[in-house]
Amino acid sequence: MQDNLETMSSTRTNRRLNKRQIQNPSIKESKEAEIPQVQSGTNQATVEPTSVSSSWEESYQHYARHINTYFGAKVTGKEDHDLYRREHISVQQKSTYKEPFSTRSTSQTQSALSQLVPDEPAIDETGGLFHSSSNTTNFGENYSQTGSYINQFFFGQSRMGEDEDIESNLITPLDPGSATSERPKTASFLNYLRHPTSAIPDFLGSLTQTRKPRPAMTSPQPMMNQKFVLSRRQAEEMARGFIGTLTQTSSPEDLTACLAALNEHLICYPSCKAVMWQEKIAVTLLRKRRTFRDNEELQSALRESMALIGYMDPVKGRGIRVLSIDGGGTRGVVPLQVLKILEAETGRKIHELFDYICGVSTGAVLAFMLGLAHFSLEECSEMYRRFGSEVFRQNPLVGTVKMGWSHSYYNTETWEKILREKMGTRILIETARDELSPKVSAVSAVVNWGTSPKAFIFRNYNHKPGSLSRYAGGSACQMWEAVRASSAAPGYFQEFPLQSDIHQDGGIILNNPCALAIHESRLLWPNQPFQCVLSLGTGRFDNVKRGPATSTSLRAKISNLISSATDTEGVHTLLDDLLAPDVYFRFNPMLSAMVSLDESRPQALDQLQRDTHNYLERNRPKLARLCLVLGAERSAASKTKDWMNERAWEMKQIWV
Repeated sequence: MQDNLETMSSTRTNRRLNKRQIQNPSIKESKEAEIPQVQSGTNQATVEPTSVSSSWEESYQHYARHINTYFGAKVTGKEDHDLYRREHISVQQKSTYKEPFSTRSTSQTQSALSQLVPDEPAIDETGGLFHSSSNTTNFGENYSQTGSYINQFFFGQSRMGEDEDIESNLITPLDPGSATSERPKTASFLNYLRHPTSAIPDFLGSLTQTRKPRPAMTSPQPMMNQKFVLSRRQAEEMARGFIGTLTQTSSPEDLTACLAALNEHLICYPSCKAVMWQEKIAVTLLRKRRTFRDNEELQSALRESMALIGYMDPVKGRGIRVLSIDGGGTRGVVPLQVLKILEAETGRKIHELFDYICGVSTGAVLAFMLGLAHFSLEECSEMYRRFGSEVFRQNPLVGTVKMGWSHSYYNTETWEKILREKMGTRILIETARDELSPKVSAVSAVVNWGTSPKAFIFRNYNHKPGSLSRYAGGSACQMWEAVRASSAAPGYFQEFPLQSDIHQDGGIILNNPCALAIHESRLLWPNQPFQCVLSLGTGRFDNVKRGPATSTSLRAKISNLISSATDTEGVHTLLDDLLAPDVYFRFNPMLSAMVSLDESRPQALDQLQRDTHNYLERNRPKLARLCLVLGAERSAASKTKDWMNERAWEMKQIWV
């Protein structure tokens, strides 16, 4: 029994030794190759073979095989081929280095070297998580290659590119055959739950689709054109860099380019305007404006920069002139009649008569078309005719289905198409580049902030730090988006999602935005008095007949609720008591019949114009007094005072 156990133990020991010798055949051969082939002599050269020990490479292959198996990477034939190649090279080295180097001819040497790299058999290059490079590298290079492959497997090509940019001095070109196959994208079970619509089809596609080859990986170039989201500190440091460049630049072309970059930065990061005031950039902009007053392109860029930081020039009249337009759908033809008389009596365009124009719903359409797009009143009237023929035309059955499906009776896409065509995709704050454009705003209602709707102001200006408005707002959206949000009447058009906010018609909370316009104007010009405040309504209808004294119908209750929410006369009563009679003017004609917001019949629109004309004829003295107030220009003494105040303000900013 004891003899049998000893025999079995010795047999196992011999098997293990034989297995190690089979796995490492090149170790013995490399030891034999280390014996000097040529003894030292006067005419003989001693050459030591530089064969690389295969123990590190075999350990590398051993670990790589286990890691590839663990992560599910398939490598077919790669390790066996590398082992065969090393064995062949080792044998060739042994046979070649046995002869003295000096006794062989050049042709023999070249033939021997060519035999070191025999023709390799074709293998399936699918690529694994690790690979062994044919180049002799140090530990740092192997570490970088290993890290790059792990990053690529888990984070994709973009993350690998970032790491290679940082470690570009350690990375060496990889073997082209080691990265020629596309690796399947890994995803956790949590990703499938978060994004089921995209992750599940990708998962199913990865099971059915074959892998597509891709070119060999090289060291990626730095991504210069990619936009990054900066932190607040980084954005402020970049803003200070723009300020330094702007201060040192004297060429008009360079100044224009620097201002363009600065304006884009301020649009993306509005909080940086506080840094602008801390660095007293307004003084620099005023000096540049006086120095290059003949360069119109530079002047436009300077006006946009001043609007972005909240700097306001003095008003052009004796005081602040405000225009406010109510909402009312196609009844917007009513305020158009008043504006036509103003242009005819004063001889000036609407955008030249007012410093601040505010509108809600259909009033926002008129405010943007007249104040920013500089449309004529005839073009505005034609647009309202187009509303009736294209937007407010709907089959009752189709409209009812759409109301239940998308909560909009009319086709919202048609309305958006007209807005894009008329307003364009220009950014609101960019309209400040035009010297003739007044300050314009549109009011919408954000319905996903809390339980009640909140007013939101789309502006073509910004308030300076310290001048806080009671209303939220922004100036970085496009013109058509602002009008679309302000006119998203519930039931008529779909609500408008914009930057994680849901906007509806501003008329549901502020159908008369005159008080809001006064508040915004006071923040812009705190030291200027009000010269004129003009409020235009879209008509009102009141039935003088008394109803039954018993009860009201459900339809009447809903109608009363809507009327109270869109009431405009309450704001008028308050402002009429607070402002002077020669400052505040309100025109809101009484209509002969009830006109809905979506009225499209030509005869009904003609009746609207007749009712408005009759109302204005009865109020001719009031209109004449309004034209007289609006026509008053700023005196020379006031302009001189403005110039002195500007210089004094600059000196105060420099020395304080």
